Amino acid sequence: MESWKIYEGFYSFQEMTVQVRMVGEQLTVAFPGVPPGFEVVLQPQDGPHSFLMRGGPANGATAVFTLNEAGQAMKIEVGGDFTLSRTEQPPEPDGPTGQGLLPPELVLAPEKVEAFQALLDEVLEKGNGRFLHYHLPYPKYEFLQYAAMQDQIIFHGSKKPDIDLFSMKRTSMEMNDTSGRGNLQAVYGTHDGLWPMFFAVIDRANLTGSIRNGVNYYQNAVGDEVAVYNFSINKEILEKRPYSPGTLYFLSRETFRRLPLAEGAMSNEWASEVAIKPLAKLALEPEDFPFLEQIGGHDDSILVRAQELTGQVVTAVVQSDAASGQIRMQLDWTSELGPILLEYIEMQRMFVPTATLTLQFEPEAVWLQITGPPAYLQVLQNRLDEK
Repeated sequence: MESWKIYEGFYSFQEMTVQVRMVGEQLTVAFPGVPPGFEVVLQPQDGPHSFLMRGGPANGATAVFTLNEAGQAMKIEVGGDFTLSRTEQPPEPDGPTGQGLLPPELVLAPEKVEAFQALLDEVLEKGNGRFLHYHLPYPKYEFLQYAAMQDQIIFHGSKKPDIDLFSMKRTSMEMNDTSGRGNLQAVYGTHDGLWPMFFAVIDRANLTGSIRNGVNYYQNAVGDEVAVYNFSINKEILEKRPYSPGTLYFLSRETFRRLPLAEGAMSNEWASEVAIKPLAKLALEPEDFPFLEQIGGHDDSILVRAQELTGQVVTAVVQSDAASGQIRMQLDWTSELGPILLEYIEMQRMFVPTATLTLQFEPEAVWLQITGPPAYLQVLQNRLDEK
């Protein structure tokens, strides 16, 4: 429809840029790396500038365009949780972005299916949490692709080879999480077999900044589906190749629930809010990860600065106490700490929008009170415990 052309253009969220455009008589959204014909289709709804997303990561969510006074679409609100802002067509990247990665094709000959199923049966029947003896003449990622297709397992990647019981204690957090989905006090995993390999082989001990990763599924008009992955780390660290051996764990789905991405749409993350024992585990080398040479880099300079500020604030803590949903820290106040603290608070509010940070000035002490999602508070408490 001619009136829909006002929505056409490029829109960005963080460092991902999508293109809204007319394809025939349909309004579509093209994501990085998604093959032609697998674009997300926007179906018009009753509300003004409102569409239902069909296909892709937010399948089933509502997308609402916001127009400026000139009648040009400037933003897209997706499910009430994500905002994409109009931008210019992105220039050609000067390095690998790690976006829009397609998996190797999986060809399942009968003898391969038989071998993979026998190994999967071993995982499900023994369930003893031990390492699998993988001697098959096929790449490990192919076995993981096959296992994922059977819809029986939750996968979890880790640097630790000796986890006998997964607890809900968090050592990391998800930034820019407005829904709370990414910062539960829970064990996380996914039904996808390739995505968690990244967590197994990435060496976080030698990383600064963040990691960005995920998988989304797209469908075409005849029902075919393609998985599209993204993996990136701080571009300043990329050339150092911070990769090392790790472990992929197989977990029962029994206590897991699939998490929502936005209203009306489901994510590819699952969470168990009770402790769980692994069924089995698989040793991985970095070279087992099929996307190893395609991992991209992103600009993490602001986040690195935020991490530096966190270190300075933690150093200034005299004492702290934690209660349900909050942490209070008494600070060794100096004139130099003031501007550091203000910058710290500003950045925390940017990266953790659901957190609340309040300064309390008492006659004999200065306190910083922080409330926020469980994982955020757990990671902060870990830093305080290490002090």
